[in-house]
Amino acid sequence: MHGYGTNLEGPWSEVTKAIHDCHLAVHGKGAPRIATDIRIGTRTDRDITPGTGNEGKVKRVEEILAQEGH
Repeated sequence: MHGYGTNLEGPWSEVTKAIHDCHLAVHGKGAPRIATDIRIGTRTDRDITPGTGNEGKVKRVEEILAQEGH
């Protein structure tokens, strides 16, 4: 369960390097053109351990579904 597409969480430099590396890999497979849409969110009001940013959101959706009997 996630926003849509692929979610990456972590330090800015590592996330942008991962995107870069993905493009290199796909171009390396022969794709002449790649389009990537990026939505970036940052926050400074609380600490979030890298890789755990969506856990609370997923838990909340699961709680709502459980209450509704799904």
